Amino acid sequence: MLKRLDNVGVAVTDLARAHDFYTRVLGMESGPLSEGAGGFSAALGDVALYVFTTEASGSPGRDADMNSNPPGIDHLAFEVDDYEGAQRELEARDVAFVHDSVGEAGGFRYRGFHDPDGNMIYIIDRGS
Repeated sequence: MLKRLDNVGVAVTDLARAHDFYTRVLGMESGPLSEGAGGFSAALGDVALYVFTTEASGSPGRDADMNSNPPGIDHLAFEVDDYEGAQRELEARDVAFVHDSVGEAGGFRYRGFHDPDGNMIYIIDRGS
């Protein structure tokens, strides 16, 4: 029945700011943002994000304590090849992590941060 996950939708309040964050800061592939566009796709491997503007107010209200978050899509998690290097590069791009790394070097570990609209994002290292 289902073939593959095609995309995940992310609602944002400022499309240009989100385009800059997902392409420049996180390095995802996307075409140029066109004037009047209601959204854009940003790809990484076989999965795409469809990022679109919303007129609703408020924050998604997500944080690192997943079990206390409301129902709905909770976060995006990106596997990285060089965990320490990815942390340094994101910090150099003004990403503020919301907690220290969880897990031990050599095993599964992760660290979270927010996109400009408060959506929770993680980098993960699956370990050896």
